[in-house]
Amino acid sequence: MLGFVKKEAVFVIALFFALVTAFFNPPSGEYIEAIDFRTLGLLFSLMGISEGLKESGFFSSCSSLLLRKSRNMKMLSMLLVLMVFLLSMLFTNDVSLIMFVPFSILMLEKEGADERYIARLVTLETISANLGSMTTPVGNPQNIYLCSVYQIEAGNFFATILPYSALSLILVLASAYFFLKSDEMLKSEDEGRSKTGAKSYVYIFLLFLALLTVFNIISWIILVVAELVIMLVMDRKIIKRIDYVLLLTFICFFIFSANIRKIDGIASLISAPMEMNGMLTSALTSQVISNVPSAIFLSAFTDNYKDLLIGTNLGGLGTPIASLASLISLKLYFKRKEVRKGYYMAFFLILNFFLLGLLLSIAVFLNR
Repeated sequence: MLGFVKKEAVFVIALFFALVTAFFNPPSGEYIEAIDFRTLGLLFSLMGISEGLKESGFFSSCSSLLLRKSRNMKMLSMLLVLMVFLLSMLFTNDVSLIMFVPFSILMLEKEGADERYIARLVTLETISANLGSMTTPVGNPQNIYLCSVYQIEAGNFFATILPYSALSLILVLASAYFFLKSDEMLKSEDEGRSKTGAKSYVYIFLLFLALLTVFNIISWIILVVAELVIMLVMDRKIIKRIDYVLLLTFICFFIFSANIRKIDGIASLISAPMEMNGMLTSALTSQVISNVPSAIFLSAFTDNYKDLLIGTNLGGLGTPIASLASLISLKLYFKRKEVRKGYYMAFFLILNFFLLGLLLSIAVFLNR
């Protein structure tokens, strides 16, 4: 039992929060309504796709390609961080991290990288995904929600968010350049083109379906059913590798978010600070219940979509809970055999809060 608690600490914390707040909002049909099954279905599918691509040799092929194009470890690492930032605009921060964190760890392990170096890269990729995803309305769930609730036009959305996105890109690359110091030449020799199994094309097709799901072109149910059928027919072992505890963790946070909205005392405490400074309030609230639930919860207390949009997007920095996408990279890093959990958490928190403070200070100055 103790071993499970240590291994799945994030899930245990999420479950604790859900249970405590359940005293204020006893279990009912509202719990089912609070669960975002679309997000869970997409997460399930993407974890399966990631495992399938790994099994098929796709990651190995990509690894060989990047190794051939990169002169040294630093160039390789910065390229990975940049790719995560750019792809998170379209594939969302969750998708980018599910796809790139295992891939990056695999590549650095192949190069014999120091464990602290791996921890820094995973942290920077997480920050890159959270900041890059704010650039577009489909980059993350809170943007989709806020654009729908406030009927934000494309021009207004980009005018609000692009200055922070551009600044974030500069800060992310500067941080990567500073913290990923390594002049070591890549050790792996060019082994030529790695063989990619035929299964890769099947999972790439599923990834395409996942992208259509993100853009609401097809239903998430179609994606999940199609993937389940494919895995049952040709890759049953992939189903066993999916991290179901992570899915339960998300469910606990959905319930926690629904419960906390029912507590009158907390609701009244939120109204006043939202009127005073909605941007700072939403960023700080995100640290406790994450930015997606914060956007849903706080939208009932303000008509100022700009403050909420900026606050919840920048608020994805900070604690691991601030963005549910951060939990993904944390889980992917922690589940490995040899990790430096203390170092990872210290580096993650220090860099996240430094960038959060810097970006929020600039945002407050620009919106005086």
